Amino acid sequence: MRQVQQIMGMPISIDIPDCKEAGVFEATFEQLRQIDTKFSTYKPDSEVSRFAAGKITEANLSDELKTVIKACREAEAKTDGYFSAWAAGAFDPSGYVKGWAVAEAGRVIAGQGYGTYCVGAGGDIMAHSDSGFEWKIGIQSPRDKSKILDVLSISNGAVCTSGNYERGAHIINPKTGQPADELLSVTVSGPDIIWADVLATALFVMGRTKAAAFMESQPDYQAVII
Repeated sequence: MRQVQQIMGMPISIDIPDCKEAGVFEATFEQLRQIDTKFSTYKPDSEVSRFAAGKITEANLSDELKTVIKACREAEAKTDGYFSAWAAGAFDPSGYVKGWAVAEAGRVIAGQGYGTYCVGAGGDIMAHSDSGFEWKIGIQSPRDKSKILDVLSISNGAVCTSGNYERGAHIINPKTGQPADELLSVTVSGPDIIWADVLATALFVMGRTKAAAFMESQPDYQAVII
């Protein structure tokens, strides 16, 4: 069974081949809606928006948001500052939260007893299989969205893509404060969707030469740089 809903400003798809009950889908989508309510930068009353506007101090934030802020700081340090939730000045954890939200969705599905599933949100896809089943995930051409450049076979892992070809030049280089525009897209595959998502953004900002060098320190992850 497969269901798609518009949440977090994008279509989110959930595939659970062995499922014939709608309840697990609604529970998962509800979890994503709750995450959107708290972390959306487009909703002025979300906790993230109120924190970014200085209406809440960090000491008074929910434990969940404190954890995300800490994780964003760690991701910034691990990527030498090329990933930053403060790239545009105000706090915006969207580059971290999307992958984290997909991981949370996977936990809901697994908690319902399903071991084979796939969750896709924008350019982030997490696939899981406990029976040897392989999910086929295509890498879309940033020049022609009707073309697939390559197809990855994933049993347990993630595929995350960052680029400007869908939403324009929206990825800011924290080093310059300007949009990153050297590359068309970066697709990262590996075991953890949160880190794959962070890596895809950081590599896109780095540009080809620095991204290739940085990937030498990431043996569990692979990148397709276009």
